[in-house]
Amino acid sequence: MKKQTLLTVSLVALTASPMFSQSFADSKGEFTITPSYVSDFMFRGMRLGGPSFQPSVEYSRGPLAIGVWANFPMSKKIEGVSDPEFDIYASWDWELLPDTLTVRPGFTAYTFPRAENKDGFYQATYEPNISLVYSVSGIAFTGTYYYDLVMKGPTYEFGIDYSIPIKPIGVDLELSALVGSFEWSESEKSAEKIEASANYWQAGISIPYEFSKNSKMIAGWYYTEGKEKHSDAFGRGVFNLSFSYSF
Repeated sequence: MKKQTLLTVSLVALTASPMFSQSFADSKGEFTITPSYVSDFMFRGMRLGGPSFQPSVEYSRGPLAIGVWANFPMSKKIEGVSDPEFDIYASWDWELLPDTLTVRPGFTAYTFPRAENKDGFYQATYEPNISLVYSVSGIAFTGTYYYDLVMKGPTYEFGIDYSIPIKPIGVDLELSALVGSFEWSESEKSAEKIEASANYWQAGISIPYEFSKNSKMIAGWYYTEGKEKHSDAFGRGVFNLSFSYSF
């Protein structure tokens, strides 16, 4: 029932409101290409690989964002983790209060084209989600609820983002932190029948540098730690570097 309710809310919010259509019609579309490098591939506190190349392409128009993100392991690949991974996502921003309160329904399809079903891995999972974003005094608070339709379980996240202008050098120092928890049913295909349930947190810092109105580089570092049930915590610091170009 929960997953059906969430999916219904997301679809209604994405398609039903005349307010959305008007905002979309008055906007100009833009593509953004972002090649990225990460020193480790981390997802919700779990380490899924070593150094990786993570490119993305996104199309945005007003409140709409649609994109494709990918991960290609460069070294220290972990056995069983898909190589490569392609994720297709979409979201829509609905401003309840201008520049203050936003509802963001979305959907992500995680695809693993080389995953072997016989070994207990899925080739695709699907995750509708909905976020509530509240911004005040330069601080953004975001609460998000996800539901994996294949793994049959929810993920909860709460994040904080804050940007500090450094006027002497003309850049912003961006600080972020989040805590999360997920609890998925045991995979019917899992060879080891591992219970997928964990708490995690992450905190980081990044510095974007604009080369022009349409291009920028972002260098950052964050520390993340996840703790699965009946296991010790596992933490790791991750360096990331990306360049984006919009047109």
